Amino acid sequence: VDGVMYLTSPGLKVLALDAATGRQRWMFDPWDGKGGRGVNRGLTYWAAGADKRVFFAAATFLYALNAADGELIRTFGKEGKVDLREGLDRDVFFLYVTASSPGIIYKDLFILGSAVGEGPGPSAPGHIRAFDVRTGERRWIFHTIPHPGEFGYDTWPTNAWKTAGGANSWGGLTLDERR
Repeated sequence: VDGVMYLTSPGLKVLALDAATGRQRWMFDPWDGKGGRGVNRGLTYWAAGADKRVFFAAATFLYALNAADGELIRTFGKEGKVDLREGLDRDVFFLYVTASSPGIIYKDLFILGSAVGEGPGPSAPGHIRAFDVRTGERRWIFHTIPHPGEFGYDTWPTNAWKTAGGANSWGGLTLDERR
């Protein structure tokens, strides 16, 4: 984008490189030098005028970075990040929730699936959420395990939405802008 290549490293860091020379412009390390691991298949870029952002997930957090310098955008979520265990319409704080694939942008929405534990034992639901690109506020949620009154609820065991997990979209998303 504009002569800059944004990428993630095997150690789950975000780098901005000069696309012509490969020279590093900046690096964001969510681990503060302590090392991290996991799976990450990329990041997402968004811009509106002078506001240019890179979105990236590592561990249980979604980060918003300034595309020019790699600094956290402190007005996004809580001090530049959103805890992906929050906003799933049930308590999953002690369960595994992350995003291993980049989200997708639609206008001012950042739409993201998740990777969750799949047993044995309890796991979080893999709902798909849309976050406001500027604030990190959840704007909508698609319950992959339907709640009462939602389409498909009758195909699940009674109250499965309270305890069942999985049913996640971890492999990435596509978008039809006209629909």
